[in-house]
Amino acid sequence: MTQNPIILIGAGLAGVTSFYELAARGLPTVLIDGETQIAQGASFANGAVLHPSLPDPWNNPGIGVPLLASVFNPLAPMKLHLGQVPKLLGWGASFLRNSAPARHRAITQANYSLAQYSTRQTDALRQSLGLQFEASEPGTLKLFHTSAERAAALAMAELLAPQGLVYEKLDADALLAREPSLAQAGDPPMGALYFPNDRVGNARVFCEQLLAQGQKLGGELRLGARATKLLRESGRVVGVEVDGEALLGQVVVSAGVGARALLAPLGINLPVQPAKGYSLTLSTASLEGTVLAHPLVDPRLHISVTPLPNRLRILGMAEFIGHDRAIEPRRSRLLQQFFERLLPDMAAQLDWSSGEAWAGLRPMSSDGRPFIGATPIEGLWLNCGHGHLGWTMAVGSARLLADLMTGAAPEIAPAPFAVSGRKL
Repeated sequence: MTQNPIILIGAGLAGVTSFYELAARGLPTVLIDGETQIAQGASFANGAVLHPSLPDPWNNPGIGVPLLASVFNPLAPMKLHLGQVPKLLGWGASFLRNSAPARHRAITQANYSLAQYSTRQTDALRQSLGLQFEASEPGTLKLFHTSAERAAALAMAELLAPQGLVYEKLDADALLAREPSLAQAGDPPMGALYFPNDRVGNARVFCEQLLAQGQKLGGELRLGARATKLLRESGRVVGVEVDGEALLGQVVVSAGVGARALLAPLGINLPVQPAKGYSLTLSTASLEGTVLAHPLVDPRLHISVTPLPNRLRILGMAEFIGHDRAIEPRRSRLLQQFFERLLPDMAAQLDWSSGEAWAGLRPMSSDGRPFIGATPIEGLWLNCGHGHLGWTMAVGSARLLADLMTGAAPEIAPAPFAVSGRKL
């Protein structure tokens, strides 16, 4: 009797890595996506950094007041749109509840364990499979401009150090020695924390290369195949309706911000909402002299700058505006203005008119943790809700899911990411 395949919905980072991990264990798999190419959502032009150093959810303690104030500030880095307030009441209440200091610390520590594990496993895959996805290991610089920002950055690093986080404190002189390009800064940082174990890599190219490896192992890809509903019989999920066709098998929902709508008809109210982020990718062919050596992160503004081969990517902000992926020129302009203040000489040499603007929707869970594992409904599994940590956590999440689906002993504790026991 032919075994029905495991059907994975969503061909972004979560779906592709899960597809590979399950195929590598000899399981028949089918990966489906409504797009005509893979990695067209939040995985397409993200920040390109695997950063276990930044595992803290964005609902940091005290977020409530600035988030509500952002309704009236069109330029707020984290922006809540008035029209979304009624739709986000339940999600927002959980978001704020989990910003309590003790909860936020515990979730940050759980996220770090998965992020650190995932980064190691990404390295292992790159080496064992010979993957080429513009990977490098420069480490990340987390900038601070005030004593309060420095204290907050140190407190987070000290919290995670017992779990293995490696960091180096840099004053202004040490920062310039490590990143000479900042000598031109219009608003010079007073220092930074350097995280040597962070990585750089092109997430979309990684997806393409890992997908090919999964297909070599027998996995099947079906693009232009839109999952319209999950099929249920006798209380269990038995497959997916794909454009009117029944595709039978266990189901893994790894559909990012699309997961919520798929699960709702089954009575699962998944607390995942889209947080819109923007990126600008610019050619560095015109640059002369010092070029950026490290990814730079400004947590105050939720903006980062990542050097990639022959280009720079500026990424940032979180906008709660529903499923709107339109590129708002004012938001893209904020990214440019940030770069112009930070690196004015470099900014003057870049051709901004040819920059590639992009907007993607991060699937942000209300408590800041992804959902990985079995649902209360037999035959239905989740790997979604990773927020800003999708690239960092992708391989580790897929490996954890595959362990749970095959009965293998997970290498990290699965409980913090389990679906059961969390409000749905």
